[in-house]
Amino acid sequence: MKKIIIASILSMSAVAAHAAESGAYVFGNLGYNSEKMKSHEGISDSKSAGGIWELGAGYRFGSYFATELSYLDLGKMKSSATGRDGKANFSIPMHAERLALVGILPVSEDVELFGKVSLNNVHGTLKVEADGSSFSASRSKVLPGIGIGASYAVTKNFALRGEYEYIKSAMNSMSEDSKDVTSGTNLFKLGVSYKF
Repeated sequence: MKKIIIASILSMSAVAAHAAESGAYVFGNLGYNSEKMKSHEGISDSKSAGGIWELGAGYRFGSYFATELSYLDLGKMKSSATGRDGKANFSIPMHAERLALVGILPVSEDVELFGKVSLNNVHGTLKVEADGSSFSASRSKVLPGIGIGASYAVTKNFALRGEYEYIKSAMNSMSEDSKDVTSGTNLFKLGVSYKF
């Protein structure tokens, strides 16, 4: 009987500990964006957007829900094309302001899984260099995203986190002929968070 009572108290204590986790936090991520321009109409030598970084802040409401605001640098895609007029080099740097809703599933005292949906105000600038001249054109669009991840609490305030996220491609959405011009925005991120 005593063992049952002790187990019940420990279980209730764990629940109470999770229930007391409301509060603000900040986070930072480094990662990789695999998005690159597809090879078509003379475009070749495409390179993925590469390294990315993200800084943000969030607020956790109890055990299972949080909201986040962040700035995300999505890297820079590069490619080249060769035609009758010579060679042209293209680059597309991208960044976004983000709002995310996060659902959290505590697995243990230290480990949590999470899923998120986001709205991303993505800005992309197409830069072209050819025949000694250059020009650029910029566009912005709000696009949806979805992601999954996990976190591990190193201390009460400090945690490690990793996640995968897919954001609808800004370049594909802005394409005038409705063709997919890139492979899609797939993000792989590792980071840290600090709870106040």
